[in-house]
Amino acid sequence: MDEAKKQRMIEVLKEAVMTEIKGHQLYSHAAETTEDNAAKAMFEDMAKDEEQHVRILQTQLENYTNEGRLKLDEIHPAAVDHGASHIIDDSFRKSLRRGAFEMAVIGIGVDLENRAISYYKEQAEKSFDPDLKKLFTWLSEWEVGHLNALMDLQKFTQDEYWSQQGFAPM
Repeated sequence: MDEAKKQRMIEVLKEAVMTEIKGHQLYSHAAETTEDNAAKAMFEDMAKDEEQHVRILQTQLENYTNEGRLKLDEIHPAAVDHGASHIIDDSFRKSLRRGAFEMAVIGIGVDLENRAISYYKEQAEKSFDPDLKKLFTWLSEWEVGHLNALMDLQKFTQDEYWSQQGFAPM
């Protein structure tokens, strides 16, 4: 592989690490800040997922930098839950106080997850390396799980907010 392709792949992996760090920081801060126990549990779980993505990507970056290849045999995507839907159930929805802070974090999370999905899909399509394509496809599927859960929760919290404000449809 020529040096330009190697550097391009390193940059793509570095950008992916930064994408996951942003998600981890958002969800960690939200878990520390929220006063709602249900929201705290959800944000902690999502922060753990993002932290796991950071570790996976950093390991792959090190593998690629040092050995010129990814080592996907260390990753078992079939054994990993690709989303947070198990957290966001009816009991969660009932217990969550529809606070403005939680609504804001959920909205920012939707934006972050959308950007991550777009980035991973774009890089998977552009990739000349089949392992990178596989890694980014897997990560994009995981982020789709997060996105779907957050969008469901976003709709629910917004509807509840408007209802509490007296703007619910008659």
